[in-house]
Amino acid sequence: MDRPRELFVPARITDVSTYDPGEVRKVALTLPETFEVDGRLVPVRDRMRPGSAFLVKPFGVRTQKYRRRMYTRSNCSDESPRVLETIINDTHKEKADTSPWWQTDDLMQRYRTGGSIDVLVDYDEIRSELVVYQNSQTVDPTTLVLEADHEWRSMRIVALALSTGITPFLSYLRHMQARAFGASDGTAGGHFSLIVSVKTPRQLMEHQALLDLARESPQHFSYHPVLTREWPEDWSYVKGRIMQVRTNGGQATRVNLAPLIALEPNLQQCHVRFCGNAPAKDQLVLGLEQAQLAPLSFRSETW
Repeated sequence: MDRPRELFVPARITDVSTYDPGEVRKVALTLPETFEVDGRLVPVRDRMRPGSAFLVKPFGVRTQKYRRRMYTRSNCSDESPRVLETIINDTHKEKADTSPWWQTDDLMQRYRTGGSIDVLVDYDEIRSELVVYQNSQTVDPTTLVLEADHEWRSMRIVALALSTGITPFLSYLRHMQARAFGASDGTAGGHFSLIVSVKTPRQLMEHQALLDLARESPQHFSYHPVLTREWPEDWSYVKGRIMQVRTNGGQATRVNLAPLIALEPNLQQCHVRFCGNAPAKDQLVLGLEQAQLAPLSFRSETW
């Protein structure tokens, strides 16, 4: 079977919100309803599943070229079709190219003047439509694509997000909330617990909205913000690392998950999801093994 033809469609920059200046921004890109292909207008369709990523061509500050980059979506297709929202941080890596560009005044100037960024779509010639490309459609241990609706509505999911690792889980939440967390058909519905670890209060993303949702729907959602580097005097949530790693004199590494277990003591009855850096994911897996805690399932995406 032939693969769909790939095309890039300009998406207008319709929102830029800065959480931590120079560090973390939320960006929304809006695709047109139709786009001309081979001399005729073709509709643009958006069927992205929560937890998946789209591909765009941001500018590279180091290479001075447009680059192909994947970004996980933070909203959902049925709530905001063709509006692709994501959260991006500056990685501060030596060879970083596109990640610092998203924090620049150049992006803000493009936003103010109605500028655009190219987004990859697949051209389905049989249906005569353009479909927003997504990086994965399969549910497996190395992806965070959300399970089908008939599955997650009976699950208790615990998600651990480091910094912008919150992005796929915001998409989960919006999708679940639009469906009353699976309780609209008279069933009990699912439960989603979100643990977010960042360095400073400035880097807490959608913080107040998440607090409000937790108060409104405690039977379906709980939110645990964690600050690791600085916090206000009246901070009543977790302080310090959620996973504490210790090595003594070259002996085997020990990972203390006590702070995590204090928040979610029944991990063995939960489906655990993780999004963050690879070393932290390995520490979490090791900590679960050392504590002899086997969740019902474990899936992760790392950078």
